[in-house]
Amino acid sequence: MSFTIGKLAQLTGFTTTLIRVWERRFGFLQPERLDNGHRRYAVEDLSVLMNIRALLEQGLRIGDIARMGREELVRSDASAPSPRIIDAELASAVEDDYLDGRHPAIAWSILEALPCAVLVTDKRGRVRWANHGVAVLCGYELAELHGSRPGSMLQGPGTDRQAVEQLRAAIVSHRPCSVPILNYHKSGEPYLALVEVAPLGIGANHVGFVGTARKLEHGLAAPRKAKR
Repeated sequence: MSFTIGKLAQLTGFTTTLIRVWERRFGFLQPERLDNGHRRYAVEDLSVLMNIRALLEQGLRIGDIARMGREELVRSDASAPSPRIIDAELASAVEDDYLDGRHPAIAWSILEALPCAVLVTDKRGRVRWANHGVAVLCGYELAELHGSRPGSMLQGPGTDRQAVEQLRAAIVSHRPCSVPILNYHKSGEPYLALVEVAPLGIGANHVGFVGTARKLEHGLAAPRKAKR
């Protein structure tokens, strides 16, 4: 059995962008390259990603996981059930199941397709997932942001402390918030963004936060470039 990168993304919850970044940076995926240039991933590659997801959920950082190496990640039993016995029906989920919401990856695909930056964090505000729009807006890939708090990466000398406090208060009280804030691109260039944050789940069911950001073209008053 082999998988396209799109199917691999559906089965693991990782975006195709992140899978490509990890493949290039860490080398723990070994797809077969077809004559037409397309990649095909083996069951072992699926095992690696499923185990990586389980280890990330246990609090490990991707750099530490990568140092385990492909062979160890294939053998690891960190995920359950084992990807080696994944139902063949899941691997061939039909389009109807996907588009009417019955496929578990549909929500992530919707977030990936949105024309804005989307971040998902855990209850402590640490980044767990980002769509491609994040890299477009601020220059950072998920592999760089994962496990960090967005403010530590995106805020800089010109960021308004009042805006930061508004976001912090909303997060502490688990309520939605919308605030314009000056953030900084990976290159150090400032940009004004409208950041909107909402809690995921209520009360005992609270699991984290989702935040969106889009660039505002007006209102930027020549702030300092941040040193990176």
